[in-house]
Amino acid sequence: MMMEHIYKQYVALATKWNKDVIFRARVTLISTYVLVSTLVVGITSHLLFKAMLVNMADSIEDQVPGLINQVRLFEHTEGILEFKIILADILIVFLISITAYVLTEIALKPVREARNRERRFLADAAHELRTPLSVMRSGNEVVLRGEKNMSPRVTRQLTENIEEIDTLTRIANGLLALTSKKQMAIDGDATIGIHELMKSVVQKLRPVASEKSVALTLDANAGTDLCSVQGDYVTLSRAFENLIENGIKYTKAGGSVAISIKQSKSAVTVQIKDTGIGITPKDLTHITEPFFRADLARTANEGTGLGLSIVSETIDALSGTLSFKSEVGIGTTVTVTLPSAQI
Repeated sequence: MMMEHIYKQYVALATKWNKDVIFRARVTLISTYVLVSTLVVGITSHLLFKAMLVNMADSIEDQVPGLINQVRLFEHTEGILEFKIILADILIVFLISITAYVLTEIALKPVREARNRERRFLADAAHELRTPLSVMRSGNEVVLRGEKNMSPRVTRQLTENIEEIDTLTRIANGLLALTSKKQMAIDGDATIGIHELMKSVVQKLRPVASEKSVALTLDANAGTDLCSVQGDYVTLSRAFENLIENGIKYTKAGGSVAISIKQSKSAVTVQIKDTGIGITPKDLTHITEPFFRADLARTANEGTGLGLSIVSETIDALSGTLSFKSEVGIGTTVTVTLPSAQI
């Protein structure tokens, strides 16, 4: 039980370090400040200690008769003095650490507030955009269906308008999801059977894979039908749908997308392996950033570049980890690790 708790705390910290830029900046600032302060305090204390030893030796020599007595008193006093200086150094470094913790919080507070304002703006903007986009789409559809003697050029233009409006709608929905999925995942308190969830997702996406002539398989180890995680079912289901859809989308006909589930004592691991076009090492480091699209993905398919950002936020909210391994022309392996639910 204790080891499971430690593991979850480690996963949570590792995830926060990878995803939270402000947390990473704060830890770096505190570490640098404490390290520099420790070096300054250490050097100063060492020089002070040496100077005090010289003065103490002169004082003992003047006041205490006999060489043996002088040596004994010097060694005894030296030990006490060294202990006091070390104790004082520890106290000073501790106070510096507390001060650094407080000061970095004050310094980074405006940055955190700015980021929260940005998130609220994105959510508000996405929400406000959906209504006019819906009206524009309806207007184009009405004209397209109502006019019988429309020229091919106008018909083509209206069709392209609807396609562009659909793209903008997907972007707006993606922005709204990006700001809300994390909170939904956190608020969800259902115990989710991961095996049943993955079976449902695979069943839903099997027609998509068949249409592209891509083999879609689910392989679960014995006992994984009993493993579960905590969270919101719909949000987590959509996250896995997105990952598997990407695998299908970027895999050519005749390729495969294989999903496997593994269970350990404290975690559930889902691995999605495809034989698609792959991702370059340069793009792999940015793959979960909003609106980022890999060079190979741009030429292969259309998209908004928000899908993996939403997945990353969802997994992060559940204290899980999301990792990618890929080789261009060979395929990509996505690994999702989530803490097991306490039943």
